[in-house]
Amino acid sequence: MKGDEKLGLTTFEALGILIKDIEHLLHEQDPEKYSWFSTLLDILSVNNELSTFNWVSCGCLFFSGLALILTSCFVETATYGELLFYGFILIGIVAENAFLVAWDHRLRRNEIPQRIRILLQAVKECQEKCSWGPENYPHLCSPYSPCITLQWTYRDGRLVNLPWALLCNGDTIVLRPGQPAPGNCVQLDTESSFLSYGEVYSPPAKHDHISMPTARIPLNNKRYVLQETPLLRNYKEVLETTSRKSVSCYDKNRHLILNRCMQSYTLPMLFLITLFISLMRYIYIDQWVGAGHWSAMFLLLPVLVSLPIMPIGFPSIWIVLHAFGNAKLSAFLQSNAASKIQLESAHSADPFEDISIVEEEVEAIGSGIKWGQHFVHSLLGTQHFLSLTRSSNPLHVLGSVTALSCVDKKGILSWPNPTAEKIFFLKTTSAKPGISRNPTMDKNVDVVAEEMEAMEELEPPTVNLRKTSKAQEPYTQVEVLDLTHDLSCPFKLEFDDSHWQDHLTSLKPLGLAILLNTCNMATQEHYLQFCSHVTAEALYNEDLVPVTNRRCPPCVKEVSTLLSNNKCLCELSKQIGFTENAKYNYALLQQLSTFRHVQPETVRHDIKFRSLALTTKLKLPFPHMVAVVMSENQNSNSLQLFSQATGDIALDSCMDFWDGTTLRTLSLSDRKKILDFYQRTSLTAYCTAFAYRPLGKSIHSRLSRVYMELPADSHNLYLKNRSPTPLDWDLHQSTDSLYGLESVDGEIKDIEGCFEIQCNQIFLGMVTMQYQAQIEMVQLIEQLERACVRFVHFSKENELRSRVFSEKMGLESGWNCHISLLPSETPDDDRPEEEELLLDDDDAQPTAASPLLRKHSCGSLEGSKAMSVSAPCAINTEIDRESEESVGASPKREVPTLDLSQDWQSMSCMTDSTEQSAPINFDMSNRAKLPRGIEQIRPHLEKVDNVPLLVSLFTDCTPSTTLEMIEIMQDYGEIVCVMGSSANADNSSIFLKANTR
Repeated sequence: MKGDEKLGLTTFEALGILIKDIEHLLHEQDPEKYSWFSTLLDILSVNNELSTFNWVSCGCLFFSGLALILTSCFVETATYGELLFYGFILIGIVAENAFLVAWDHRLRRNEIPQRIRILLQAVKECQEKCSWGPENYPHLCSPYSPCITLQWTYRDGRLVNLPWALLCNGDTIVLRPGQPAPGNCVQLDTESSFLSYGEVYSPPAKHDHISMPTARIPLNNKRYVLQETPLLRNYKEVLETTSRKSVSCYDKNRHLILNRCMQSYTLPMLFLITLFISLMRYIYIDQWVGAGHWSAMFLLLPVLVSLPIMPIGFPSIWIVLHAFGNAKLSAFLQSNAASKIQLESAHSADPFEDISIVEEEVEAIGSGIKWGQHFVHSLLGTQHFLSLTRSSNPLHVLGSVTALSCVDKKGILSWPNPTAEKIFFLKTTSAKPGISRNPTMDKNVDVVAEEMEAMEELEPPTVNLRKTSKAQEPYTQVEVLDLTHDLSCPFKLEFDDSHWQDHLTSLKPLGLAILLNTCNMATQEHYLQFCSHVTAEALYNEDLVPVTNRRCPPCVKEVSTLLSNNKCLCELSKQIGFTENAKYNYALLQQLSTFRHVQPETVRHDIKFRSLALTTKLKLPFPHMVAVVMSENQNSNSLQLFSQATGDIALDSCMDFWDGTTLRTLSLSDRKKILDFYQRTSLTAYCTAFAYRPLGKSIHSRLSRVYMELPADSHNLYLKNRSPTPLDWDLHQSTDSLYGLESVDGEIKDIEGCFEIQCNQIFLGMVTMQYQAQIEMVQLIEQLERACVRFVHFSKENELRSRVFSEKMGLESGWNCHISLLPSETPDDDRPEEEELLLDDDDAQPTAASPLLRKHSCGSLEGSKAMSVSAPCAINTEIDRESEESVGASPKREVPTLDLSQDWQSMSCMTDSTEQSAPINFDMSNRAKLPRGIEQIRPHLEKVDNVPLLVSLFTDCTPSTTLEMIEIMQDYGEIVCVMGSSANADNSSIFLKANTR
């Protein structure tokens, strides 16, 4: 766009503003403004636990040196002639120790500002030398990740995906619906619209009651101008907390023994006792034992007695040894041996195998390392690559750490992208199998099917024109193929079943749907806009959360590996046999997006969720479908619809399924099997359903520019559009016929027609995805357990999903091994659910309702930011029986007769089900009666037991609750090391609270 060329700042201007703002902040809080005298007073304080030399030690040593000098003046030179020299040495040591501790304290205070100045110098070099283009930034459509904070920003006249730390005052940013503001900002060209830091941009949207498919105009992005530099907020917090950094346990013990016990109590008492004894000797017993010169008895003897317990060389030795230990630690971390150990562990075949670092490896680590350079840099405070050895004190903390905590999962504990774990599809067999692949699930399904058949026997008989009997009907069997993730590669997959190619005819349509829809780069921009729209819709319902970001851009694989939260299925398509060039045989014509709200209270009616604790908070995935209309390059009249969706809306849209050889009508039992699998896997993984149908009409491009919202209860709409016959029987004869032979006749221009073409689809299968733990983390947790260090995971996801992943890492995940930090009772916030917010054809018009959702009024913001923190749409269904009729004119054609007298229940509507209806095998209730909610932790520790300090998993965490829980752990003596993503803007305060990071 030509107008965009004038928007925003250039890279040179933006970096200049960033440098100027940070330098101004450093000048305001410059620690150099503290004089040496004030620094000396601070370091000599008795209450300063970081000081190794206080005024008591200083005074005693100075008095001792002065006493030696005075003694040498009154006694014989031949006997005590050297005391004068020793006295000046002691006074010199006093001055040296005072200078060293003050110098070390000054280096500690200047360490972080100095590190910021070094980084500023690097930014200045980039400003002068680097030429930044769009290819230097993460891809604009990189999926949202809670571990990486990115912001769409105009730089050099282009819209780029900028890391939050590079934002500056005056930047023109683009906020998507449902996105929080990175800082105080005003809307471009409309200064009346103001967003403060953390406020959510939520444009007005219609939330009126609908009974028919309704077109919704996509919520638009808005341009805002930043009024502050967001990084300054973090730097201010860092600089303010530097002076009150937590003290290590070694410093506390040293201060207790040396300063409190020896110098504050033992030394004065010993000095007074010596003076008293000398006085008694001088007055009463000198005639028996004799008495020396008064200066020797009252000056020299107390000094000689108390001098051994005075810290003469301790301050300098403490500083030198501290620098030596940090130098060795830093040299090891930067050595080739450390990298070699990481590389070897990455290629280990079994993450749970015993790990032992032999002595030869340890010796190799110390050889060839120039730790002397590190020692000099650490001692003088001039290091460029070392950690913050004085302000963070890694040597002390790592030597005493009792808990290693991790606040981010993706890219740290797990691979950045979830990988396919199971493939679900249906097959037909001539006879009912005796043993099922999933005995529990099939048993439950069979019981329900038998009950429904028994009910059918009680109904009046219907006319049966079918020539074949029910006993001769083919039986539908569930096939579930497991996949294993390559532990050394983020995307590599392998089928567990060596005979998986026997199911290739069922897998190929699924692989093609993945290639043309999920992994199609041409659909990225539309899909990302739809994700933002769904995120904004979920803000108005705290029980819903969008399940989005399912594609992995192959052209930005490096970026997606580091930054993405997407669910990559491209490798699965390749494993099935499709190459990247296969999609070039098709042309993308249109993209259709559909969503609907669900009534969350209906979840509580389902028997499968009655076993859950009442306090358990389930986030339901927002029912949605994303479909693409494709045409073959060799036959432009052949239009095909490929859909990916949540399991509930996909099942509603499908009438048939592909069994690998032909099309079969979805029966009640088939739907039950699909639904059971979806409900089970969605609790612990990410489940996506795929469907397909050939199209006989083209679709107007205008329908791609709107989204279709369905009523929450849309079963009547699907019934009206159910075809009496799924497809012509001649289309059932071959695998190739799956892709349809219909010719294009007419064009669909209205939303009703758009809904009709999304009905009567063919169910292809479902794929479940799960995050896989990294080998290095599994091995690290095992080593930490051997070292008696507790690993703690602060998970942003719910209890069940977090427990499943903790099992993958080898953590205990039993009934008393996790605590949810989600408050047990959340007040009902006033949300504009009932407000009718109007939209015209072009844009959303301002209404009386505020377009902003502030932090205190947005109950589901944290869930929406997590994107994938969700449980399934818990659904059950009652679908009418299919009459066993056939049309006499076509003996091979099966015609399902729908009994409209009964109320069909849509797959998103809940009904009470039987006890045998696929019960959940996971007990999410906290039977140990552990505290629930961060506000219950301290009362439990004070009145019950210390179990909250022993668990390894905290779920439903937010930055504020994580911060408070770390503070509680520290109050009870824990030494906490925090591990997380430095690219996450929310982690700054958590890192500052931890003992080290």
